[in-house]
Amino acid sequence: MQTVVWKKAGIFMLVINFIFTTFPAASYAGLVGTDEIVSADTRNRQITEIRNVLARDEVRTQMLDLGVNPAHVEERLNALTDAELSQLSTGIKELPAGGDAVAVIGIVFIVLLILELLGVTNVFTKI
Repeated sequence: MQTVVWKKAGIFMLVINFIFTTFPAASYAGLVGTDEIVSADTRNRQITEIRNVLARDEVRTQMLDLGVNPAHVEERLNALTDAELSQLSTGIKELPAGGDAVAVIGIVFIVLLILELLGVTNVFTKI
């Protein structure tokens, strides 16, 4: 008698399982606008330009002299808003061809200071 109950329960579970596995899974897809793609591409390009400038030896040396950890700079660079990133990228593009590393460091320092004051990161607590 017990085996009949277990068989019925097993068959019931298999039927329920079959019913729920045959339903198609819901898919959440949406259109991606051109402005979103252009914005992401522009952001990636600006970050690459800034990283190239920050990777130069004289810039890295000056940041280390000021006590700024390059790892924290990378974190903050990723945390910048699109407007801040655009401002920083524009400032770097306006530098003379010889490259005024002090101006670049100044711009980076100001952005880092603003993010520190807003409480986004804790870079200057060790200074």
